[in-house]
Amino acid sequence: MNERLPQNFHCRIIYSDIDGTLLNSSHHISPDTREKILELDRKGIPFILVSARMPDAVEVVRKELGNRRPIICYGGGLILDENGQTIYSRRMELDLAVEIRDIVKKQYPGICCNTYGGNLWVVDNDQEPRVIQEEEIVSGKSLAGNIEEIFGKEGGIHKFLFMGEPEDIRKAESFLQKRYEQLSVISSKEDYLEVMDKAVNKAEGVRILCSYYGIPLEEAAAFGDGENDIGMLKAVKYGFAMGNAEEYVKGQAAFVAPTNDEEGILEVIKGL
Repeated sequence: MNERLPQNFHCRIIYSDIDGTLLNSSHHISPDTREKILELDRKGIPFILVSARMPDAVEVVRKELGNRRPIICYGGGLILDENGQTIYSRRMELDLAVEIRDIVKKQYPGICCNTYGGNLWVVDNDQEPRVIQEEEIVSGKSLAGNIEEIFGKEGGIHKFLFMGEPEDIRKAESFLQKRYEQLSVISSKEDYLEVMDKAVNKAEGVRILCSYYGIPLEEAAAFGDGENDIGMLKAVKYGFAMGNAEEYVKGQAAFVAPTNDEEGILEVIKGL
């Protein structure tokens, strides 16, 4: 059974998901949470943003937070240092990406396909309502275009985000998981499906940055609210599911923090 808060809580590095975790329902960081994070940063305890978002969309949050630390993007597919230089990158081969895009488009025509690589976000139609909604959430802009042309030089993509009705997303998730064992196929929300190379996950991103800083996982904490955060929460000693997470996610974490609207992260770290 998980606990609300650990006894004798101590850590040297903190990892946090963004949406539904660090950000409240208004998509902002509370002032008190921000100040505490910066206080810990001055003490030498890094606060690392970990997200399925693209780099520019993570940077929007890092600017609001006000720290200069590495960021983990695309659920672990791309890790950039404090100066924007690549620490780690893992792409899906372009031929495979084109195959997946075409088969999803054919079998699930109601699903909207978003393709990401580096700082590019490519869609078939940038006037699609779900795309416009996502642009508002992440404060970013998509690009209407052809992924073969746009990602041809890179030879691959970092991530697909498929958006659609929950029933269609569930069906697509089951189909892709069975057909493509070399891929990571996981729902981040009931109407969002993230597809990446199987080696990509937030837990591996956490391991890479712990090694980067020379900090053992036993001295790391992590916060998250989604199914794609579970690996990260289990990788560290202090894994906190947010109170607003689904029961399944909370059941997988060692600890449960208050909700993102109750300043859950602050409640946990205020004693550090």
